[in-house]
Amino acid sequence: MSKLSEVQILDKLPAAPGWQRHGDMLVRTWQFPSFRRAIEFVNQVAGMMEKSDHYPDLVITFRNVRVEMSTHDVGGLTEHDFALIQEINAIPVDR
Repeated sequence: MSKLSEVQILDKLPAAPGWQRHGDMLVRTWQFPSFRRAIEFVNQVAGMMEKSDHYPDLVITFRNVRVEMSTHDVGGLTEHDFALIQEINAIPVDR
């Protein structure tokens, strides 16, 4: 999979609500009412990662979960990243 150009990334950003650009990655942080709920979310994301064989970085700090999306092999963002973002954004988090 090839790294997206700057123009392609800017074109796709509106389809990634809640995510912020940090250099060659997109980042989003969720805050949950409990550690248990944060881990449930992480487990859902981990299942998606396994299914797609794509592994962004996950950072867990108590009730907060930060996903740092990038394709390590190419050193930047790819179509795969934006596809996984869509799946993650579809997870219901208000419970």
